[in-house]
Amino acid sequence: MLSYALRRLLGAIPTVFLVVTLSFFLIRIAPGGPFDLERPLDPKTLENLNRVFGLDRPLPEQYWRYLTGLMRGDFGPSFTWRDFSVAELFAGALPVSMGLGGAALLIAILVGTGLGIAAAMRQNRAADHAAMAVATVGLTIPNFVVAPLLQIAFGLVLGLLPVGGWNGGAWRNGVLPVIVLALPQIAVVARLTRASLIEQLRSPSIRTLRAAGLPERRVLAHALRAAALPVVSYLGPAAAALLTGSVVVETIFGIPGVGRFFVEGALNRDYTLVMGTVVLIAIFVIAVNLLVDLLYALIDPRVRY
Repeated sequence: MLSYALRRLLGAIPTVFLVVTLSFFLIRIAPGGPFDLERPLDPKTLENLNRVFGLDRPLPEQYWRYLTGLMRGDFGPSFTWRDFSVAELFAGALPVSMGLGGAALLIAILVGTGLGIAAAMRQNRAADHAAMAVATVGLTIPNFVVAPLLQIAFGLVLGLLPVGGWNGGAWRNGVLPVIVLALPQIAVVARLTRASLIEQLRSPSIRTLRAAGLPERRVLAHALRAAALPVVSYLGPAAAALLTGSVVVETIFGIPGVGRFFVEGALNRDYTLVMGTVVLIAIFVIAVNLLVDLLYALIDPRVRY
């Protein structure tokens, strides 16, 4: 397994390189620039800014300088937040996004798995229909609709929770964003768990265990272990998306996470900030997918690398 992990990590290097290359040139092709304002800058000032940030150099040279800096862990300076580098912005924003995303992921696993098991064990009964109805609602209503509704209900009407802001990471400010992030994941996990568990409970191996007189609790444990594979497969990319920040949720609630910086960077043509966010997400996706593949061998003894 160790050799497999090392091969995957080595194979990820060309993937990251391709992501960096495509992102670098695509964002340069997009119209506009980091210093295009409603009131145009003085030509001399614009020339000085381009020289300071290296934008006056040929595009291949800019690409090579960015690539060599990235190899050293340097994401470059931010064009918008000119007193900070992109790495410094991420150092403050990434823990915020990871904290919210991690809490939402944990809630999604616990609640979604519970709903899925309850629905599978009572298939086509009232509990099954109720659980799937809740999952369908959570899946179909987008978070940019759920978030304002929760803000109105719990913030303005009931006055129980803040409608936005971060307040240094106070738990009350994180409740609503975590709920909004968790709801669609709960729905997907519940539906996957239900479908996979029903399939496993009908499998020949489970019928054999029941025929051998194994207690129902242990039968369910065996079925859950096999049913976990599709759920784990889904949680890989879902975890990468949650841990690197939600653009919509962080913008609505005014949370200083990675997702919000991505929006601001795109609107302001902050090349290095957008590039840094893309590279960060790519690294998370590769790392989480590798972790998921390794978990397969722990969950299912038939999987070998």
